[in-house]
Amino acid sequence: MHLSIIKSLLMIAVLMTSVVPVSAESISGSQERAAAELLAAISSGDAQTVAFAVHPAELDRLRIMVVQRLREEAARGESGIRTRLFGDAMLMGDIERLTSVNLFRTIARRLNLQMRTYDKLDGLTAVRDGKFVHVVLKGRQPRDRGRVEVVELVTLVPYGKEWKAAIPLELEAQIDDLIAGRRPPPAVPSAGSGAGSGSSSSSDKSGATMPPAAASAPGRNTPEILSLLEQAEKTLVEGRCDRYYRDFLSPELRRTLSGRSFDALVTACNRSIATRELLIAALRIVRRTTPIFEKGGRRAVYDVEGQGLPYDRYVLERIDGRWFIAE
Repeated sequence: MHLSIIKSLLMIAVLMTSVVPVSAESISGSQERAAAELLAAISSGDAQTVAFAVHPAELDRLRIMVVQRLREEAARGESGIRTRLFGDAMLMGDIERLTSVNLFRTIARRLNLQMRTYDKLDGLTAVRDGKFVHVVLKGRQPRDRGRVEVVELVTLVPYGKEWKAAIPLELEAQIDDLIAGRRPPPAVPSAGSGAGSGSSSSSDKSGATMPPAAASAPGRNTPEILSLLEQAEKTLVEGRCDRYYRDFLSPELRRTLSGRSFDALVTACNRSIATRELLIAALRIVRRTTPIFEKGGRRAVYDVEGQGLPYDRYVLERIDGRWFIAE
């Protein structure tokens, strides 16, 4: 049953006293708590909080469906669905190892998680629909948001003696849109955030105190940068991991690595095709991404959030006229 139809039926049940309440019933305290938990989770915008508010069986259902679709796609030699849901760099094996919660969290980065915040929620009615119960609540917004009360619909599933929310149909529709290619994934934020990089140099911190115009400026990849990316990719494709780390990593970055750490990186690259594919995917993503130039054009920062890489940004730096991979 489509969401719009369900909403219409529930509103009629609430507003028209002449309707015989065949399937309508009052909302229990546990149902109201489960619905409020989901609405608050979506309002927070945090994918993990939303996942914990959803019934585990619903997350398992989503995971089974997505993985099956990806396997069918891979058998055809295609990758469009995988790229739209997880980004270019996440491999099929990595996706298959994700738990149901982590798979939802990863996909949710490409969804529009929005909901109003409410000071108070009052349950109006509930309608059974097979194993589901659709509950209607009226939410009172905080005073600074106005006096309009908003009606919300939440679908619940039994969870032992309690209740948990089903995956909201709006989110399922957004996932279906991505799978079908009806809309592109949302654009990632600008590179100025630098969140999740896993490291930051002291020069980054000093740069943060500069005026915005002096600290960074958007630009295009220069021919020198494109040459670096092309040569680094070619080296990895040829399986020459030692040369990749010695020739293309920034001298500053190499100095922070012990000999044992450096050897471990080279060994992991030599032994694992997946590691090399991840490094190659990162280079290709950076090649088509607009950089933010910092430090007077000596540093290029790329926002790669949501591309399936295990980090959110990629950094190049220019030393003595030559570009290197810095982060």
